[in-house]
Parts: sequence; C-alpha cells; structure tokens
Amino acid sequence: MTAPLTLQRHALIERAVLVLAQRGESSVTLWTSIATALGTIIGDQGFASLLVRCMHELVPRHPWLAEAQHPGTGALTHLATLLASRDIEESEHASAALLHIFADTLILLVGELVTNRILLSAWKTLAVEDVPEPSK
Repeated sequence: MTAPLTLQRHALIERAVLVLAQRGESSVTLWTSIATALGTIIGDQGFASLLVRCMHELVPRHPWLAEAQHPGTGALTHLATLLASRDIEESEHASAALLHIFADTLILLVGELVTNRILLSAWKTLAVEDVPEPSK
C-alpha cells in the first residue's frame, strides 16, 4: 500500500463523511453506495461479513458498535441504527474510522486500485467529489 494513495483515500473518506453531515445526511449513504458497488464483486453476504469484521476491529475505540455484530445481510441496517443513536460528532468519527478500516481490509482482498475505484465510483453518485476540501 503506497503512502500517498492511502493518505488521499483517508482524506477522501474524512471529506465524504463531513460533506454528508453538513448536508444533514447520514454517512450510511456512503455505506449503501459501497454495498451496492461491492455486491457484484463479493455479494451481499460478503459485504455484510466484511462490515461486521471491520466493526469488530473498531469496538475497542467505540464499544457501542459491539451491539451491531450480527452476521448476515442485516449488518448495514444494524450499523445505521447504531449511528443514528449517537450524537452527530461521535457518529461521524466512528463511521470515518470504520470506513478507513473497511477500505484497508478491502485492499487486501481486491487490491488498492480496485478499492479506490469502488470508493470513487460509489461516492460520485453522491457528488462528494465536487465539494471543496475543508480548510486545514
């Protein structure tokens, strides 16, 4: 995994979550787009299993995510419920951290180029790429 691409991907994830929050939308929109894009590659069950695995990795930092660790295609619904139950700042932070873990894990499975294309393709439908990056 090359550092510049990793940093760009992580910046894109942070920006996407922030942009949706500014619009009053949940980051679950991002997850839904990714699930749709990945459905043709690893299937719904594969996406759900990967999501649950990544959530498990995040439990030490966000213990409330442990409640959503159910196998099956309902993992995204469980995540949406849990994110909605938290305040917006905590929800954004956890979702971004989960997206980082998810993307890094997906890279191990399908490669960095494919992962980046999936993320960009999924998020273009949300017009996230058209929003300027937040000032540092």
